[in-house]
Amino acid sequence: MSYYGTTDYVTDDDFILRMKDIRKGNLDLGWLDSGAEQVKVNAASPRRGLTYLDLNQGSYGYDDLPEIPRGPRGCAPRGAVFDIKTQVDLGPELNAKSDVWAYKVASFYEEAISRQWDATTDIPWQDLPKYERSEEVEIAFAQLCTFFTEVEMIATDLPAKWCWRMNNQFHEVKGFIASQAIDEARHAEVFRKRALAGGVGLMRALPQVEHSLKAILESDTYSEASAFMHLLAEGNILTMFRFSEFISPTPLDKRMFQLVMQDEARHVSYGLQHLRWVLDHSPERREQLHVALDEAENFSLAQFDSALFEAMIVLAGKGTSPAQIQKGIEIVGTLQIRQIEEYFQRLRRAGFEDRIERSKFRELLAAVSLSGKDPQLPS
Repeated sequence: MSYYGTTDYVTDDDFILRMKDIRKGNLDLGWLDSGAEQVKVNAASPRRGLTYLDLNQGSYGYDDLPEIPRGPRGCAPRGAVFDIKTQVDLGPELNAKSDVWAYKVASFYEEAISRQWDATTDIPWQDLPKYERSEEVEIAFAQLCTFFTEVEMIATDLPAKWCWRMNNQFHEVKGFIASQAIDEARHAEVFRKRALAGGVGLMRALPQVEHSLKAILESDTYSEASAFMHLLAEGNILTMFRFSEFISPTPLDKRMFQLVMQDEARHVSYGLQHLRWVLDHSPERREQLHVALDEAENFSLAQFDSALFEAMIVLAGKGTSPAQIQKGIEIVGTLQIRQIEEYFQRLRRAGFEDRIERSKFRELLAAVSLSGKDPQLPS
């Protein structure tokens, strides 16, 4: 390893003398007159407490933050006094507000912090042996949990990959995606625990899923990664969480999905609001996002043919008899169509409705129906 600085302070005479002066009480105190803006902040709601929304004032706020802040590129927090000549440059890659910002991002952060839960104590693990499940249903549920453990670890890695690349002036976004990494790590934890607690353990890792997850990590820009993960992948997972709550074999499992759903809905909402912000403030990126989602949808299509959906068919039909499998096929077919319809709804809410006409999922809806009937294209 090389050295980090040109001065070895232990042997620097000026530094040693200054330290001795301070210890004698000869303080400089020049920092007392920093010249920072003084504002008065109060909690708008005492019950809610002091939030980032309450701090949205003057140079400390985010509403007046320009598209490209000409402030420090190091660790100096927004609103602090700094000398640009002496500030460290961390070399952030994401320096434009539209690179990362989202409508309501401060509210998303506050919600994330206030709604944390514990996968160790908030799930009644001790109750699991009380509920009878057939062997094939428990194995199918373990396969489902294995899949969710796979995807949630990548959902942990992605915000961690981009967080340090963001300019520190965007600390509300950095705080939110840091909370997302915590959420997703907890999701991977709870699904891993459930697979093992049922006595089956982890099942088959799915190559179709993993190639798709790798593509999310390799997205060229943060906005492309966000559109792929939040809008498409996590949006589909959110639909699957709702469906999994419906077909859960025990009340404990329903509780587990209720908890992960509240987190996943927040992540999806951030991605939707980020896409809206980008389209409103950098409309020239629209085609770039179209191209990224063309490829993202192509990867996602492969997941519709895997052990995952066979496991869900067994869970939905509550067994492996021909009648149960047929019932499961009909229910899971509805889920697959619902995933696509809700994805199209998210595109509309984000102001990206023109995406629907070129979506690969339209072709899938027109060509495939697990129920034996032609599914209707969303209007």
